[in-house]
Amino acid sequence: MSGQYQDKMKQKVKKVSKWILAVVLAYVIVLVGGFFGIKYGLTNTAGIVDGENNYFQKSENQISRMQKVEGVSTENAKVDQLKNLNDCQIAAIGQYYPANAQKIIAAYQETNSDPLIAKMILAVDLRMLDNPDFQKKYAACQTESYAENNSESLDTLAQKFPENSSQNVFPWMNRSEWQTIAAATIKDKDAIDKAGKSAGVEPRMIVACMIVEQLRLFNSEREVFKKVFEPLKILGNADQISLGVMGVKQQTAEKIENNLKDQSSPYYLGQQYEHLLDYLPGTTDINQARFARLTDESDNHYYSYLYGALYLREMLEQWRRSGFNIQYRMEIVGTLFNVGFPQSKPNPDPKVGGSSIDVGDGKYSFGSLAYEFYYSGELTDEFPYK
Repeated sequence: MSGQYQDKMKQKVKKVSKWILAVVLAYVIVLVGGFFGIKYGLTNTAGIVDGENNYFQKSENQISRMQKVEGVSTENAKVDQLKNLNDCQIAAIGQYYPANAQKIIAAYQETNSDPLIAKMILAVDLRMLDNPDFQKKYAACQTESYAENNSESLDTLAQKFPENSSQNVFPWMNRSEWQTIAAATIKDKDAIDKAGKSAGVEPRMIVACMIVEQLRLFNSEREVFKKVFEPLKILGNADQISLGVMGVKQQTAEKIENNLKDQSSPYYLGQQYEHLLDYLPGTTDINQARFARLTDESDNHYYSYLYGALYLREMLEQWRRSGFNIQYRMEIVGTLFNVGFPQSKPNPDPKVGGSSIDVGDGKYSFGSLAYEFYYSGELTDEFPYK
């Protein structure tokens, strides 16, 4: 009897051992696969194409026509038409979201750029597509005579639409996490400005991409955000795959470094940038040093912003060399920041998109959300339009 019992026990032990071994092997395979997937970019995603991509493209074509006449004497009839169109549409926005109208007016008074204001108006319009009354007024402004008769001076409009009189048209800016992210971003202003100057990138462009990363992080790590980041008004560091406040991956950071020195690379920026990310003499473990740069949890975050800024600058340079200037297309810049080098393929018809991000009840693509912040008029005292 004892012999049979021992045989049964041996069989059970063998089964359990095989099961444990199978689990361990599966775990090892997942780890190894994950390692090589990250190392060779197999985890990079092309992302989704934004549902409003065609609307972005159509509007961009209209705004491009504005840029061709911007700078012409204000007595020029075409310039006057542009101003009447923008003024009319700002008035329409102010009837529903006075705070947003006020931010557009402030940017108009500061920059006097009709193409910039047209993009700020577009950002609002994209959030108002399901409002038929607004769309009717918005469309009416496209008629030259209507726009001329329904436009007012900026000073008059500014008095009509006090900034604190309504909620923001962008729903995620009415949420508590936005207030935390905004306060933390202002704290990092010096580091962001320094990184932008070093890389030759507009600080507001850096902020636009960073804020989307932070909103993505909040969505995936809500409890951590509420317990740690929100009370302290600090930005959250992403996990060990996407690192730091900008969410730059380790292998992407290495590619950014290599591009600085590789004069044959389409991402090469010039000799003045070659040593920008050099390590201290005597550094023996470059990978560890790079990881420390990207995950620095001090109040600085400078290297995280610098890698992010150089990432943007290198792709902007790649597209410029191919004959495409996307410097003023934040929806495309944001998309490229998200999908990465492998998906950065210069072409005349780039698509808006990237990762799909849920914020509250809304679903956004990375590129559209970066565009939305950039042209929202938020934080312009700290990060003005250039």
